[in-house]
Amino acid sequence: MIVKRLKPARYLAGLMFLWGITATFTAFVNNFAALVACRILLGTFEAGLFPGILLYLTIFYNKRHISLRNAYFYATSAAAGAIGGLVAYGIGFMDNGGEGTAGWRAWRWIILINGVPTVLTAFIVPFVLPNSPETATFLSEEDRRNLVLLREAEIGMTKSAQELHKEDVIAGAKDWKTWAWSIAQYCSHTVLYSFSVFLPTIIAEMNGAWSTATVQALTVPVYALGAMTYLTCAFISDATQHRGIFCLSGALVMMVGYIFLIVHKSIALSFAGTFLVAMGCWTSSGSAMAWLNTNNPRYGKRAFASGMQITIGNSAGVAAPFLFSNSHRPAYRPGYGATIGLLAFASVIYVILHMYLRNANKRKISGKEDWRIEGKTEEEAAEMGDLNPKYLYTI
Repeated sequence: MIVKRLKPARYLAGLMFLWGITATFTAFVNNFAALVACRILLGTFEAGLFPGILLYLTIFYNKRHISLRNAYFYATSAAAGAIGGLVAYGIGFMDNGGEGTAGWRAWRWIILINGVPTVLTAFIVPFVLPNSPETATFLSEEDRRNLVLLREAEIGMTKSAQELHKEDVIAGAKDWKTWAWSIAQYCSHTVLYSFSVFLPTIIAEMNGAWSTATVQALTVPVYALGAMTYLTCAFISDATQHRGIFCLSGALVMMVGYIFLIVHKSIALSFAGTFLVAMGCWTSSGSAMAWLNTNNPRYGKRAFASGMQITIGNSAGVAAPFLFSNSHRPAYRPGYGATIGLLAFASVIYVILHMYLRNANKRKISGKEDWRIEGKTEEEAAEMGDLNPKYLYTI
């Protein structure tokens, strides 16, 4: 909701600058308390970026094009994991057996090298990021007009609906679907955070003879496949206008991957399991975010629902580190088992949402929801958002 007040370009640039500065100076910490303080600040500043960008994209793209655009952004976290693995592989040699380079251990160099470009990029963002289709100067006048027309052509996407209204925010808080998607996102993000943090550890436990540099290098193809799978599924999702099936299938594929890891019959089988988890991880959680946004045409409701989905989802970062305790190495069965349970729970929620939305569409098509617009003008009906009998949910 702050995005609307501050303008997207300034809001996003400000967050990038603040967390970039925090990340950069984390490289200089000399005690645990300072490290914790920097991590808290880093989490605070990073928290607003993800929901801000997802909401920002809905200003430009309609429900038929949003999933792939979300994927271009969200898949960068998987791509960053791949690139980060390569960077960590290279910088790892700067440790020089614990002696470091220029008096610094490798971990400090990794943080510094990642933080400085973020700060520099923040100064560029306000000059290249438009606040709306109308202000996108890099587009032709016809392109800007077409973007607006495509957005307004959707039922419920009126000009007034794209402004922030208190009533829409309240409607988002009262809608059970907001909380259902949020809880499912918590389950998916628990996997995302634990997998991203512990992937090197999981791979290292497959073969104790592998060096740290080798382990970092082996994470690269895992992340790369995760990103490519998600982008492909997002393209198909937009083309078919189906979201739920990708959320569910992604969760099921992850469960199979974790079963491979639990069995651990061979290094090959376990390594294949990490690829399966990566294939489902970004596809499932990313599709869920697009699913929620495409079914909330009014800005205020969409902003609240999306914000809660990401907030509750990101809170999984608190629990995720405890899934893989050193006391359970090398098998990590309790962590894998808990993860499978969370994914099963998320799958149930996705099925319930899919069935509910499909049934709601049937009721609208059959005319059973027409009572909602009795006595209303066309303009009043157009402002009803997803409750409009003419508005069909994306399933």
